Amino acid sequence: MNQVPSLRTLIFLAGFVALTSVRMTIAAAPELEFDHVWIVVSRDAPERAALERVGLKISPNVNRNDGQGTASVSAEFLNAYIELMWPDPTVSVAQGAERGLEKFKNRMNWRTSGWCPIGIALHRAGPATTLPFPTWSIAPDWMPKGTAIEVLTARDDTKSPSFFIEPPVLAVKEEANRKLAENDPKRAAFEHPIGVERITAIQIIRPKEYQPVAAFTYLEQAGIFKSTEGKEWSDGGERHVRPSREGSGRAQRGNDEIQWAIEITFDGGRKSQTKDLRPDLPLIIHY
Repeated sequence: MNQVPSLRTLIFLAGFVALTSVRMTIAAAPELEFDHVWIVVSRDAPERAALERVGLKISPNVNRNDGQGTASVSAEFLNAYIELMWPDPTVSVAQGAERGLEKFKNRMNWRTSGWCPIGIALHRAGPATTLPFPTWSIAPDWMPKGTAIEVLTARDDTKSPSFFIEPPVLAVKEEANRKLAENDPKRAAFEHPIGVERITAIQIIRPKEYQPVAAFTYLEQAGIFKSTEGKEWSDGGERHVRPSREGSGRAQRGNDEIQWAIEITFDGGRKSQTKDLRPDLPLIIHY
């Protein structure tokens, strides 16, 4: 005799199917981890003063990205780094790479161009699983031969951050950094006046009108970063000018606050301190 399944049985089966589906989705996702962030700045990065003012150390070396036409400096941490990058006319540009350099120039002029000045680098912690959207690769002259960067942001995208995956040889290796000898000169790069060691969270502040592309949504859902919509600073419907929080003497327009920015948290924010580096840099740090 056939029996009609009870409501409790149906609920259990539905829940089991849903749970199985979730597990399959998670298992199929590539294991990506945050590696570093870059911000495109003015030539020779005078904006580095904003990082130094809040107690971050800039490594003395200037990286010349041959073939790409850019140079950069960085503040390094055990598990990541913040890179300030700029188009540099003294650095070579490979034939065919002119379009890429033009993108960096547009990102540098983000206040007027509308481009995003931020790049988020990832590295793989597992096998190279195919992503659910088109990607493309670049291999500038400065990279080790036989390696390439996988770019997740579409070639013709003029609105989004730059998302890309570093090859293993370029990925930040926290375990190796922790094992450096006390007298190793490389350790000095991690010794910041404010005592931070690791980047533990990032949040992207996006303009109100920005519509997230597939890569943005995918990485946010994967937990690489969180995002929030920027808010205008206003009183009674009127936009205001407020001074920079870092005392640079420059004023910040109300609409600067609804442009791109990134919030970086160090060490879980254990000291409950926040520094807003705008308008010098579209960056807020918590430590």
